[in-house]
Amino acid sequence: MPNYYESIKQQYENLQGDSTELFQEILKASDEIGIDEALTCLEQCVIEKRSAWLKANLPEAIRENDPVTAGYKWFYENYLGISVPKDGEIVEHTEKRMVIRWWNPCPTLEACEKLGLGTREVCKKAYERPVQEFLKQVHPKLRFERNYESIRPHAAYCEEIIRLED
Repeated sequence: MPNYYESIKQQYENLQGDSTELFQEILKASDEIGIDEALTCLEQCVIEKRSAWLKANLPEAIRENDPVTAGYKWFYENYLGISVPKDGEIVEHTEKRMVIRWWNPCPTLEACEKLGLGTREVCKKAYERPVQEFLKQVHPKLRFERNYESIRPHAAYCEEIIRLED
């Protein structure tokens, strides 16, 4: 049996802005191992890449008085390279919670639309936990949520929430 994790990892590491080939590889793997397992392979690749980036870029001790803003800046601005107002808007920002709506170009959205995959399933199974793991490294009490009712292409934006647990 082929090592689907390695083939998915290779496609993921070679992304050049278009995720179509990556998701074609995931579909190919899903014929043998199922979509859930194929997306779990991708999820692991994403966690590994983001953890390595954080290890290389995040100061050992972030001294932030506002962990929610720190999580936003480190993940969206520093890692993904997106920000408001160009790519989205912040619709709520308190000490404990930030709600952001994104309309930036998204290679995952484009690939899902081309290949007939559902963004709700793909984003939940492959990308939600990697964001959570990233934020946890910025501050252990940060939590990530995505509003799957407000996710493209079902809405004009993807709504994401960073919150600070008590």
